[in-house]
Amino acid sequence: MSRLSVAICLVAPAVLALAACQPKTAKNPVLDRSDYNACGASAYSDRVGKNHKAYDFSAPNRPVRILGPDTAMTMDHRIDRLNVDIDAAGRITRIWCG
Repeated sequence: MSRLSVAICLVAPAVLALAACQPKTAKNPVLDRSDYNACGASAYSDRVGKNHKAYDFSAPNRPVRILGPDTAMTMDHRIDRLNVDIDAAGRITRIWCG
């Protein structure tokens, strides 16, 4: 076995072991969702199941999207934006920030 092969066989496991040792305080952006209510969506939770036309979701300095079942939407994540998902009948199915 060449010296290079031996070096790779010894170094590779060490690198992988060190990569797995991340501190517990590291924030994972997918798991740490402290912004899940940044737009105030929880204040509207009582409206789920009701017709969206009966409510005004607008607020100063906050964008709002009403998303139907076939509505195209951008995939940018804005924690200040209120999203209201509706079904084909216009009933609210979900209210969320993003």
